[in-house]
Amino acid sequence: MKTLNQRKYVPKVSLLTDEDMLKAYQDRIKSYSKRAQEVLDILTFKDGVIEGSNSFANVALASEHLALPSQVLHDSELNPGFFIGNYEDLGLVLRTNGDSFNRNDYNARNLYEQLKRKGFTPSEETPVMVSLRGLSLEEDGNSPYGLIHRLGEQTQIIPASELSHENHKRKFSRVDERGIPIFDSEGVKTFYTRQGGLDRVFLYMDLNLDSNWDRDKNLADSNTYGRVAVVENFSSGK
Repeated sequence: MKTLNQRKYVPKVSLLTDEDMLKAYQDRIKSYSKRAQEVLDILTFKDGVIEGSNSFANVALASEHLALPSQVLHDSELNPGFFIGNYEDLGLVLRTNGDSFNRNDYNARNLYEQLKRKGFTPSEETPVMVSLRGLSLEEDGNSPYGLIHRLGEQTQIIPASELSHENHKRKFSRVDERGIPIFDSEGVKTFYTRQGGLDRVFLYMDLNLDSNWDRDKNLADSNTYGRVAVVENFSSGK
């Protein structure tokens, strides 16, 4: 697998540039339902890099090799120029058992039950962040996306009160070892979030951390500014 490497220091994160891996993925998703294919078939190859990103396609493409939220965010602190101008999906954040945004409601309830069985109870006061790494997908005709996420052994699950709506638009410059913002009134980045429901969390192209504020609640949305962040030195040939 080919990756786009950073040069200024020893990184933990790289971006996928492997056209052969993408072609194999595009063949593989043809077995999914039409609805699921519409969600998954959003990745393209242009100018030497894989473009596009959403919370389903990234998992189907390279789940066990995706970078953790903390890895992407720490790398973005050390080498911001590598990430500016693109966005990287990092995980999912669940705040309530259900979602007022109807398209996410079924998936939110399903993930809530999975987390509860593992001993986690998401709430507006203490949302739970789930890494995309280690997740798998399952087709489900009850989901408006045609797909649901399944927790796996490698999935990182982090309850964090910092991700609650009371911190919407707060400033930060650094994140802690979990990848959670350390709020600072003098910070140069902004954290965006909404009240409840199930949302993506991603590093935005201006290096702000977006937990799908009202401007974008769609778990499947993607555009050409998206990039798939994986752990450094991962090779599809191994």
